[in-house]
Amino acid sequence: MAYGLLKGKRGIISGALDQNSIAWKVAEKAHEEGATFVLTNAPIAMRMGEIDKLAEATGSKIIPADA
Repeated sequence: MAYGLLKGKRGIISGALDQNSIAWKVAEKAHEEGATFVLTNAPIAMRMGEIDKLAEATGSKIIPADA
């Protein structure tokens, strides 16, 4: 059940590799609560993971970054 707690909030979520990632679950919940965000991960992880599916499901852009 969503309460809209993050409606109008913006952020960056890094580290979402696949459905087992904590960052993936955070992104799903943040989207459910109304947040908009950019997804970021290292380019190698982006090729290995499924971040494109998450971006499509949440309407997010992906920016390659290695921090």
